[in-house]
Amino acid sequence: MAEYVDRYDVGSLESTQRRYTDAQLVRRLVGYMLRHRALLALELTLLAAKTVTVLAGPYLYKVTLDFFIVNTPTSDGAWLAEIIKSLAAAYTGGSTPGTAPLLLSAALLYSAVALCEWAATSAQLYYVEKLGLLVIADIRMDFFDQMNRLSQRFFEYGNTGRLVSRVTNDAEALKKILNTGVIGLLADLLMALSILVMMTALDLQLTLIALLLAPLLALVSRVFQRWIQEAWRTARRNVASLTGKVQDLMYGARVTKALNQEARSLREFDEVNEQNMESQIKAETVSVAFSSVVTLLSSVMTAAVWYIGGGKVMAAAQTLGRLVAFSNYAETFLEPIQNLATMYGEIQSALAGAERIFVILDQEPEVREAPDPVELDPVRGEVEFSEVGFSYVKDQPVLSGISFKAVPGEILAIFGPTGSGKSTIINLMGRFYDPTQGSVSLDGVDLKRLSFRTLRRSVGIVLQEPYIFAGTVEYNLKFGRPEATDQEMVHVAEMLGIHEAIAKLPDGYRTAVHEKGSNLSYGQRQLLCLGRAILANPRVIVFDEATSSVDPYTEYMIQGALRREMEKRAVVLVTHRVSTVRDADRIIVLDGGRIVGEGPHEELVETNPMYRRLCEMQLVEMRGL
Repeated sequence: MAEYVDRYDVGSLESTQRRYTDAQLVRRLVGYMLRHRALLALELTLLAAKTVTVLAGPYLYKVTLDFFIVNTPTSDGAWLAEIIKSLAAAYTGGSTPGTAPLLLSAALLYSAVALCEWAATSAQLYYVEKLGLLVIADIRMDFFDQMNRLSQRFFEYGNTGRLVSRVTNDAEALKKILNTGVIGLLADLLMALSILVMMTALDLQLTLIALLLAPLLALVSRVFQRWIQEAWRTARRNVASLTGKVQDLMYGARVTKALNQEARSLREFDEVNEQNMESQIKAETVSVAFSSVVTLLSSVMTAAVWYIGGGKVMAAAQTLGRLVAFSNYAETFLEPIQNLATMYGEIQSALAGAERIFVILDQEPEVREAPDPVELDPVRGEVEFSEVGFSYVKDQPVLSGISFKAVPGEILAIFGPTGSGKSTIINLMGRFYDPTQGSVSLDGVDLKRLSFRTLRRSVGIVLQEPYIFAGTVEYNLKFGRPEATDQEMVHVAEMLGIHEAIAKLPDGYRTAVHEKGSNLSYGQRQLLCLGRAILANPRVIVFDEATSSVDPYTEYMIQGALRREMEKRAVVLVTHRVSTVRDADRIIVLDGGRIVGEGPHEELVETNPMYRRLCEMQLVEMRGL
């Protein structure tokens, strides 16, 4: 399987090497935002309203200072001065209000503008959060859908903790791209351009001085960009490693205690936790350094504006109101740059998270449904392997020349030692993989041409390791066929001999199952999974050591019930236990990926040395010896 590691190993996907540019990531995120066009349009409208209110404040300073305090009126602010005089006149009841009423009117007008700015800003922040949550929900939905589409080989290499980190931590970080990235960048750009127009209108010379810092800021940003990107990508990777380690230690807690390795587990966790902490500190340090440099450059620009602008005011070449307004606009003009400096690290962290998610979303499933899939209805349940060969690694065959047929009404057993290829046959039968040679068919139709819908509802597989979902016993039993009746559910449970155990639970079939079914015995979990597969009513049912944890009496009862229940189905028992296969109608013996024997138990005992040897090793009584 080594040739597939780079393609499917989640660990290999934790590399800090760039796979997408920032622009590519942002374009994909914008695509998700466009799914909610109405909300996006409202957000843009609120951004425009906020920009207008921000521009209004300093201009009101200018008019108030020039017209009513230092008495240096200018023609461009006369319209606003008249509004202030009208308000003051209405307030005092006279035609020539004094300075105090005029300043009060200006203050009230400024308060109204500030209130509008607060309302627009609050609404804008609320809706950008809502938009972000909707986009994250969409991404998580697509991520989970991709998990369902990816082939089995991906999950054999995938670390669950790292995948969980991508869909939780990394997806949550994407909100920063929306708030301070896509929407934030758009808001800052709109604000900067609007303010630049106002600054140019007030004083072109001072505007050019302010803009002299732009190339220097661009150079600083360029220098820090690579450091910040690498630092945050490493940090995101270490967060995933920490999540995976926590999950591994929690799942293995019983083994850790049993082997008295608590101290070792703590040391291993401390190492991963320390690496995570150090990478986070490094990323934050680089981001803060960038922010500090930008703040220093901004202070230099502000000092230059006041020095040169103050000289022009003293020389009567400029009004005090214009200088104060320009200074306010200049500081506001630098806010977008300072915001970028402050949030650049978080944006890069979020982009790193976005990249880690999109790497998974862009994985192509190895097993794909045909463009024009065949739907079978009804399905007889006849499975045939024709000269099937399979290898996980080139030139290292796992199966060679496998040919057999499983027909409805027959219990077929596939028997062999560990490593003989039994599990691979199960994977091919469920089309988790495609054969490298030959074909596997259902009712004469190659599985490659069959629709996934037909295949999944027709072939049920009960795996050796029982998996119980969070929910009730009923939820687990009906998972494959939610529309099944309670009578059908109870019938299957009685057939498998688990009904009485379920009835003794606090709420019977509606009892909530603990994590991984911990309030059930291992054997009960296996029987529950067995019942889940039977209740789904497939035409072909495959058991992968599905009764390995039940006692011989229960196994005998299950096999008798299966024979009665499965008369119209094809039943395949895959096992290395002779006690499981001896009563099968036909047994296929595997060794080294090849069929080395076929027939009923008694015949194989007489004619197949390997089968006989395995029987002797398992201390099975052989008749006629």
